[in-house]
Amino acid sequence: MLVKVLSLGTNWWSRSRILSGPQRQVYYNSTGVRCGRKVRRHWLVPGLLRFHGFYWNGAKPDPLAAAEACGGTFLCSDLAYAYGGNRLLFHSRNCAPAPPDFYLVTVSSETHGAIDFFSNVWRSVFTRVIAISQLRDQQEAMLLMGAGDWVQTANGFWRLPVPARSDESAALIRTGAGEAREEMP
Repeated sequence: MLVKVLSLGTNWWSRSRILSGPQRQVYYNSTGVRCGRKVRRHWLVPGLLRFHGFYWNGAKPDPLAAAEACGGTFLCSDLAYAYGGNRLLFHSRNCAPAPPDFYLVTVSSETHGAIDFFSNVWRSVFTRVIAISQLRDQQEAMLLMGAGDWVQTANGFWRLPVPARSDESAALIRTGAGEAREEMP
C-alpha cells in the first residue's frame, strides 16, 4: 500500500542487523511522551513503524533527518499485529505520481487538544490506529487516515480533506467555530 507521511511520532530508536549494505541499520518510530529529558513510550496501544536502511534523498534516515520523510510517499506493508503490537514496514520511497492509499498522521494533545481514547467516537470508522501513548495530560496518537477521515479532540474536529489535485499537500483542518488550517510539523 502507498502511505504519504504527514507527520511522524516523537520516539525514535535503531538496531543494527547482521547484514552488509544499506539495510544493515533498522530505524523504528512510534508515539511517545516526554518524561524529564527523555521521550518514553507509555503505550495504550502498542505499535511502531519500521524503516530499513534505505536512503531518503541521498541521506541515511535518522531521527534528526526525519523531516525528509514528511511529505514523501512510501511503499509499505499492510498494517499487521505482531510481537504484541501493530507494525507498519516501510519498504521504499515511491517516486511514481500515484495517489496514496493512506496518510500517516500523528496527533498530540499539545498541538490538537486532549483526546478521549475511551470514547467510541473519537475517530472516524476507517481511521486505523498504529500506536497511542499517554502519560497524565500528555497524549500522542499515530494514525493511518484516508482522505475525508476525522479525529475529535477537546479543541474540535480535525478533518483530513480530499486534495483537489494529486500534487496538493494534505493537512489536518480543524472544523467548527472559526475553521482554522493547522499544518502538520
